[in-house]
Amino acid sequence: MVRALVVSLLAIPSALPACQCLLTLSACNEVAVADRVFIGTVESVEPSFLNRWNPSKASSLPLRQQLAGMDLPESYKRRLDAAKTDDDIAKLFYSVVAQGRRVRFQVKTTFRGEESAEVWTDSGDCGYDFQVGETYLVYADEDEETDRVNTSVCYRNRRLSDAGDDLAYLFFYRNGGDESARLEGFVTADEFYQRDLDKAHDPEKVKLPAAGVVLELNAGHDRRYTQSDRDGRFVFDGLAGGEYSVSVFDAGYPEQIKLLAGPTRVQVEKKGCASQILLVLKRASGQ
Repeated sequence: MVRALVVSLLAIPSALPACQCLLTLSACNEVAVADRVFIGTVESVEPSFLNRWNPSKASSLPLRQQLAGMDLPESYKRRLDAAKTDDDIAKLFYSVVAQGRRVRFQVKTTFRGEESAEVWTDSGDCGYDFQVGETYLVYADEDEETDRVNTSVCYRNRRLSDAGDDLAYLFFYRNGGDESARLEGFVTADEFYQRDLDKAHDPEKVKLPAAGVVLELNAGHDRRYTQSDRDGRFVFDGLAGGEYSVSVFDAGYPEQIKLLAGPTRVQVEKKGCASQILLVLKRASGQ
């Protein structure tokens, strides 16, 4: 799946190519479409001179010696042995750079797909800067043409300590069975929120978020509650497929019952991902 596009900033000659993400997904949707999802500790990043976190990456060794010290594929080793001129060496060097960075992991837990001990990422702006010794939650896709497993900054890769929301969803994904769906979204007081919606990119926040309001999820036979965070975001995990209604109450609920929005009907697919933005025309108390 193509996620990233490198765009040359022609108007600024000194600028480096910039990476634009054509698609960004929520944790729930990322798990649904990624070929591989796993937790792993980085054992190596090759070539080492492309590793941002390698203090000695700017080697003073000649290019031939740098290449000789790499774990190159056999075809590249033959090209290195056959290289006669500096130009031959330079072409091989930039060919290696164009291949990207190979990241090797000690895999701890696999959530989706086969175990992936080796992942490739771009050598430029679109590449994710994995650090040796750190443990990550990794999302990646298989490339049928190269048989490589690839990832980039446009995937939801996270250091494990920063992956709380993803790990919460993955718990239900692995253990919830038929009750593993997620409903997430935002509560906003922005009457024009639809102008800013981008279907290709999952929103991280909305304008005029309604923070701290109470959301009621009603399945007919059961009701659940949560509060929106400071960005107006809410999440319900561990849901069965079916139709639900969502209502928004003022922050004083249940001591003071003041309905701000809803009930709004939402269809949640079995083991699926649903999202909803709820508009409150009256601001919650304290906002």
